[in-house]
Amino acid sequence: MLHIVTALPCEAKPLIKHYRLNGRQAENSFRIYENDVIRLIIAGIGKCAAAAACAYLQGAEPQAKHAWLNLGIAGHRDLDVGEAIMAHKISDASTGISWYPAMPFKLPCQTLELISLDQPNTEYGCNSGYDMEAAGFYSTAIRFNSSELVQVFKVISDNRANPAEQVSAPQAEQLINAQLDNIDVVIKQLFVLNTQMAQQQNKTEIEAFQQRWHFTVSQQHQLQRLLQRWQARSDSGPDLNQFKTAKNSKAVIASLEKMISNLPMRFDDK
Repeated sequence: MLHIVTALPCEAKPLIKHYRLNGRQAENSFRIYENDVIRLIIAGIGKCAAAAACAYLQGAEPQAKHAWLNLGIAGHRDLDVGEAIMAHKISDASTGISWYPAMPFKLPCQTLELISLDQPNTEYGCNSGYDMEAAGFYSTAIRFNSSELVQVFKVISDNRANPAEQVSAPQAEQLINAQLDNIDVVIKQLFVLNTQMAQQQNKTEIEAFQQRWHFTVSQQHQLQRLLQRWQARSDSGPDLNQFKTAKNSKAVIASLEKMISNLPMRFDDK
């Protein structure tokens, strides 16, 4: 599942339409839209709102490893309105704290530092993007997954020649809509990376079992299928301590099968 956090409805509207997201009833002042693989939340303006939205989404599945994307508009001193950027550095202007997202995939746009402010920017003091949410988003979402799977994508809406106060909601919507192709590239890359990392986790779990017990080739295939079934029903993998009484690989497999049968079925994104 990919979690997308936007500040404003106008930023979310093109995504809701493009990915055919269905609205849920408003929850604790948050508006949420989703399909089988994407969940979007409209957080409201500011770092605190973005942080609260991330925490709210994660709270529904505390152990889940979702990919995260903060998407919206931002300002820049010189870049053209409508140009897209991704943040390779995110800085909180009020605290001076910075974060550095890892980007191990091909990007559809340039990257810049993004500075999150407490108030709208009117001076564009340096060659950086300016917004009001990314620091709150990133500092919270990074607690729930690795930096490769927590990204920020912004579309320039204002600069020195086009001040922020002149940007309307319809204009912001049009700017996001014009970047849907590039947004889709990023989202697809996040899905691929999330799948690869989940597979690596599964491989690590298999290796941990193999270090404790000897499995035949046939049993290795059984173990792999059982761990995949476990992953489909649970947000966390099995604890090896649960098998401390198992004397051999056959007993481990039998225990796994019994434990999986007792796990609740999931009807969400996984």
